[in-house]
Amino acid sequence: MGHSIDIRRLDISDSDLASQAIRTLKSEAESTDSLSVDSASMKQWLENPANILIVATAQNAMAVGFALGYVLDRVDCPQPMLCFYELVVAPNQRRKGIGRKLVEAMKRVADQSHARKMWVQTDPDNHAARALYKSAGGIESATPDHVYSWTEGNFSEPIEVSS
Repeated sequence: MGHSIDIRRLDISDSDLASQAIRTLKSEAESTDSLSVDSASMKQWLENPANILIVATAQNAMAVGFALGYVLDRVDCPQPMLCFYELVVAPNQRRKGIGRKLVEAMKRVADQSHARKMWVQTDPDNHAARALYKSAGGIESATPDHVYSWTEGNFSEPIEVSS
């Protein structure tokens, strides 16, 4: 890598950097500018110790990547699990080891949280992400997972409940 990259987990004092990182990097990755992430909402989100945001910054203190996750308590086990939800690296900063450093930082958080397991899901055709996770020690599931989602407006559809 030609320049120094700082990797660190953000806390409530980093709400400005957190909102800048999410707005800038997600809009670059998703080709959208409709994100509404402000410093106040990020501060509130960062106050929850179960929410994890790890940011990679360049020498100019601008975010060039982030990893986002959630420590989830389990009902069937005293140890939590860590849902590694998202990893984004600026397009012009890819293939420089930043993604790997972010994965390793998330693994440290899982270890410090005494997590039983950490998992991340990616699209089957995202070969770069799959290679990254495998090279970082991730074990691919034997069967593909199927993801189901519900969106706003579909949460309260009427259902019949027998009593």
